[in-house]
Amino acid sequence: MIMKVAVLGAGVSGLTISRLLRDRGYEVVVYEKEDRPGGLARSRFTEGYLYDPYGGHIFNSKDHNVVDWVFSILPKEHWQHSVRNARIWFDDWGFISYPFELSLMELPQDVAIDCALDYVLAQQGPEPENFRDWLTWNFGERIADTYMLPYNRKIWAYPLERMETGWMRGKMPLPTKKEMLRSITPAGYQERKMPHSTFYYPLKGGIQTMMDAIAAGLDLKLDCPVESVERSGKGWRVNGGSTFNAVISTIQPQALRGVMELPEQVDAAISGLKYNHLNTVLFNCPATDISWCYIPEKKYRAHRIGFQSTLTPYATPEGKGGCGALEIIGDRVEVDDHLLKSGTIIPEVFEADHVIDSAFAEFAYVIHDLDYRKNTQIMRSYFSQLDGFHILGRWGEWNYNNMDVCMGDAFALFQKEFEA
Repeated sequence: MIMKVAVLGAGVSGLTISRLLRDRGYEVVVYEKEDRPGGLARSRFTEGYLYDPYGGHIFNSKDHNVVDWVFSILPKEHWQHSVRNARIWFDDWGFISYPFELSLMELPQDVAIDCALDYVLAQQGPEPENFRDWLTWNFGERIADTYMLPYNRKIWAYPLERMETGWMRGKMPLPTKKEMLRSITPAGYQERKMPHSTFYYPLKGGIQTMMDAIAAGLDLKLDCPVESVERSGKGWRVNGGSTFNAVISTIQPQALRGVMELPEQVDAAISGLKYNHLNTVLFNCPATDISWCYIPEKKYRAHRIGFQSTLTPYATPEGKGGCGALEIIGDRVEVDDHLLKSGTIIPEVFEADHVIDSAFAEFAYVIHDLDYRKNTQIMRSYFSQLDGFHILGRWGEWNYNNMDVCMGDAFALFQKEFEA
């Protein structure tokens, strides 16, 4: 008998597990509330300009199984391979290379010496449990005050003293003191280990091209939000339709609260999960070789700009220069041409011309607050006890993971529960 599986959500995790199951002979139905697959990794064109409206999504991975699988679906000739050129903008110093703590040679000498000295003397005493104090403890006061604290306040828009620290290991570059000291010598500076130093991006069509390639041939129910998930004998029924042997949920657990019967404790844990929103604004500008730029200074609303036209030469109409997408965390923001060029959203050095498109994501980043472990443990423990029900992905498991890690988690779930 062919096993039937319902997958909730057609983002990176949902499409990956669906493709793995389908290719092994399972009957899979994917339920997606939007009109296109991809989740946060979607793209569109506006006036001929490429736009990833929910933040930049590039592909690289240390997981060879994931890399081989992706390139078996969308071969390498369909990708641009780029060397990362990430920068940080400071009004006083201009562009500084990323990561900041390995680029001190680019700062004025007295500032660099203060940063290096504080870093060498840092990490004294017990390791703090909250993110704000940890940043100063780990990097020293000068680096924390100059870059780490202001940037993280902007990207999280949540009190850093109410965030835990375990999440950023593997997410944030954490060089050793020896690596930092080497970086302030001419030879060591040239040998800096850049996080995600190279990456791939589809030549044409944006990251949507990869998502569409993975989705090809799947039974996708688009414009079909999940309205009910209920037990049906030994299986599960979704939206009152046919019965499935298993359900894999990659959607936000908040969306399950209204469609499943949940114990009060689980409902309260899900209600306590924290996240933030994301505004992005696509604008045209002169072409640049910068991949993306971080903006820590408080005077600017945006915290980052990703330059779509650096990712692929097909991001703009021919002869139209470049384009970038600025990111602002928080409630919905309306940015028009006047505000874009006012010097309060992004620095004027980027010569932004006019707004091409904009988007708002209700769910952008999982916030690892001080109650994160307690709430996620309650949620995960409950769902793990439901026979034939699985949670997966950034949203399903409520974990701040990159795209390739989400794919790897889908591989792991497939191998554990479905690989015969």
